[in-house]
Amino acid sequence: MEPTDNILQIVGNETRRKILSLLSEEPQYISEIAKKLEVTQPAILKHLSVLEKGGLISSFWKDSPMGAARKYYRICDSIGVEIAINPQSFKVNKRPQKALCPKFSDTEKTINQLTSEINSSKNLGAKAAKARELIKAADMLLACTDFEKGIWNCETCRQLASLRKQTSQIILHVSDGDVESGLRKLVNTMDQLSNWLQPKREA
Repeated sequence: MEPTDNILQIVGNETRRKILSLLSEEPQYISEIAKKLEVTQPAILKHLSVLEKGGLISSFWKDSPMGAARKYYRICDSIGVEIAINPQSFKVNKRPQKALCPKFSDTEKTINQLTSEINSSKNLGAKAAKARELIKAADMLLACTDFEKGIWNCETCRQLASLRKQTSQIILHVSDGDVESGLRKLVNTMDQLSNWLQPKREA
């Protein structure tokens, strides 16, 4: 990540701010961004290069139903920039932005505790009991009535809750002796995790 003053320079450009706004909705490819912003693709490519070099976005390749794979761009992580101005100093600090939803924060504590207990337990029956509790906690997040598609906090919360629920279901399948279903569920979960993370691929 670039020093904070460089970040301010990077996002000081209006076009780059618009690009970040688009990418906050979902990953997008160059021609898609250029069309929405009505800016030439070479110009968009230059802005994307600046944003990527600054550590604000990353790129990955994804197969296209229309033919060859496309290079997509997405926001790397969530960064908060705090500006403090007073007669004695002027400070700009950056910090990781955490999910602000109180429902997520409260339930996350329970989920983390249950996950820890599952990992430390040596008894499969005890693991299964905790897994059932974890599924209930994940279901509370998945049933949230305040969920809004496209909002970073909401999307992250839902992805994490879904993955934890599926991991718990794997434990239950195995504890019931249905190893085959457990393995099948594991493969599906790993595929979902892989698609979510979208590992970066060089051009």
